[in-house]
Amino acid sequence: MIIFPDLPHVQVEEVEVAQEITLTLRTTSPTASCPSCGTASSRIQSRYTRMLHDLPSVGHPIRLIMHVRRFFCKKSTCAQKIFVERLPDLCRPHAQRTKQLQEALRQLGLTIGGQTGADMGSDLGISGSRDTILRLVRQSHPSAHSEPHVIGLDDWARKRRLRYGTLICDLESGLPIDLLPDRSVEIGSAWLKKHPSIHVVSRDGSSEYASAITKGAPQARQVSDRWHLVKNLAACVSVQLTQSLTQLRRAEQAEANATQEQQPLPQHHSHPRTRGSETDATSSSSGTNSSLRADHGTAAARDEKH
Repeated sequence: MIIFPDLPHVQVEEVEVAQEITLTLRTTSPTASCPSCGTASSRIQSRYTRMLHDLPSVGHPIRLIMHVRRFFCKKSTCAQKIFVERLPDLCRPHAQRTKQLQEALRQLGLTIGGQTGADMGSDLGISGSRDTILRLVRQSHPSAHSEPHVIGLDDWARKRRLRYGTLICDLESGLPIDLLPDRSVEIGSAWLKKHPSIHVVSRDGSSEYASAITKGAPQARQVSDRWHLVKNLAACVSVQLTQSLTQLRRAEQAEANATQEQQPLPQHHSHPRTRGSETDATSSSSGTNSSLRADHGTAAARDEKH
């Protein structure tokens, strides 16, 4: 397993493996070149220790303890009398991380952003805060490319809802090209006129961007970017589903009303009497008739006496 690459004039003195792998390194070059005048010197002034962080190995973070030297510059006219030997293959001056770790953090920042890159880097064992990642992205110098052919335009907020600028990206390389102070038609079209090689421009639904592209790059084809395309599709699907759901509810309500109107109204019928009830009613009727006859006979007898 290779923990540390083989660098010229760098000797590994000690390796300590625990939760963190610690490597103690020492430089062995007999001379060093002055960074100001380039004069080689072998006169050592002092020694000191640098601490560096490197990419993790098998899930373990790596810490480098570098023993480096200070030299006297042999050129009397050089303004830098004392200088520190440089390690260009390993790290930059005054850096706390190796070049390969800085490059990994910079790629995270360019790909997924500062905070998300810091969170993912922490899960992968790569140390680097959000501010560190953003600083590395700002310090990066993109390599020289030919004129862009496919670009993307989008706004970015200087102050949300008040001030906006324009971000221009090369969609073929995935790297930012320029930042414009606002999103006006004049500034956008002026920038596009300076890059006649552009033949495809991806943008949002802004009418200002559409006018700027038509004025500054009439030869370019205007397309909608993926994010706004999905957003517009989701909005159309949401409206369609809302309308369909409303129509279904109206149809169900109309069907329920029609079914209720077709049902006949309930009719109230008298309950049939039982045999016992009929007997009681007959007995009651007979008793009433007998009583009426008795009263009639009594009245007739009184009349005959008189």
